[in-house]
Amino acid sequence: MLRGNSGSGKSSVARALRERYGRKLAWVEQDYLRRVVLKELDAPGGVNIGLIEQTVRYALAHGYIVVLEGILDAGRYGEMLERLSGVCQTHFFHFQLSFEETVRRHATRPQASEFTPEAMREWYRPADLLPFVQERIFDETLSLDDVVEVIVEVSGLGDIAPDESS
Repeated sequence: MLRGNSGSGKSSVARALRERYGRKLAWVEQDYLRRVVLKELDAPGGVNIGLIEQTVRYALAHGYIVVLEGILDAGRYGEMLERLSGVCQTHFFHFQLSFEETVRRHATRPQASEFTPEAMREWYRPADLLPFVQERIFDETLSLDDVVEVIVEVSGLGDIAPDESS
């Protein structure tokens, strides 16, 4: 589980893990399911929460390593994330970067024109940690490669050979 504010690097890390592991890894994006598939606003009790949970469970049931990433606000998504934590070995990583750094990173993204720093400020949560698990914290001092290597080491992914056929 990769959680954190918009622009903190979650998708970049998920993409790097996907590139490394290929077909063995399912990348479940909160934004894609919520914004593209359902075109839903992020609201308490949103339909996307159940869709995310079902998608993760389905991929796990079919033998995939699953990386779920998104803002995944603890207040809205916490119960679902807690249920998923009981399904398999789960590791939680939280990206805690300053607001200024998330805005800087956001400006380099393809979707930079989709929302403004002012909108990001409304969503920004400095420490939105889950109450039921100890999340490993990543800050802005770590590079993308550093974060990927920590995840690979902590999660045991280093023991799994990449799928070379993808």
